[in-house]
Amino acid sequence: MRPNSKTEVRGRRNGDWYWIDRAVIQKYAQKIGAVGIAVYNLLASLADRNQSCFPSQKYIAECLGYSRPYINRTLKLLESNGLIKIERRSRYRCVYYLLKPRCEAGETQMSTGENPDANQEDTNHNKLTRINNHVDIEDKDSIDSNPDILKRFRPRTREELLALDLAEALNDRRGLALYLSYANKYPESLLRRVLGEVKETPEERIKKSRGALFNHLVQKYAQKASKNLSH
Repeated sequence: MRPNSKTEVRGRRNGDWYWIDRAVIQKYAQKIGAVGIAVYNLLASLADRNQSCFPSQKYIAECLGYSRPYINRTLKLLESNGLIKIERRSRYRCVYYLLKPRCEAGETQMSTGENPDANQEDTNHNKLTRINNHVDIEDKDSIDSNPDILKRFRPRTREELLALDLAEALNDRRGLALYLSYANKYPESLLRRVLGEVKETPEERIKKSRGALFNHLVQKYAQKASKNLSH
């Protein structure tokens, strides 16, 4: 349907626009998640003719409504996926270069005839939760004997990024494997809603820990959703 005469469609002549490669959406969206897309778009909107920009992490966080540590990890996720290059000029100043996405010919078509979605059970392998340095975060004995190994964790997927954000927000890095299983199983919107409820709960109402309360509420909402689907 064409817009009527009173509708003003967007244009490119006045300069109020920017562009990104289709590959960022079509190939990398599943890897970097919605926040990764938002951060990349913000960088693209600020990029000069050399495809570089230098906003502070504080500025990015305030623009998008996320915490600075979460933005910092998202930027590293974009870098690890080859979408940006981070050049550190000083302790507090970085320059971000937007790189050409790596993709094969034909991977960024306008539309496709098929959309072969993978079943969740085919992709949600919680046992494949190994950290970049080959440390298994499900091996609780190793974590208990050497808690510092979790400090080397560098998220490479949006699920790992979300899991780490949950673990740090709840001050429970040892529960990282549990939060990663939740990130693989439940929508991010649900987990963040539960996290918000937990953080707003007064300290005197916390029986064990905020991590335990988070786990309880997630299970509660999951059971409720399951009952609603069965009716």
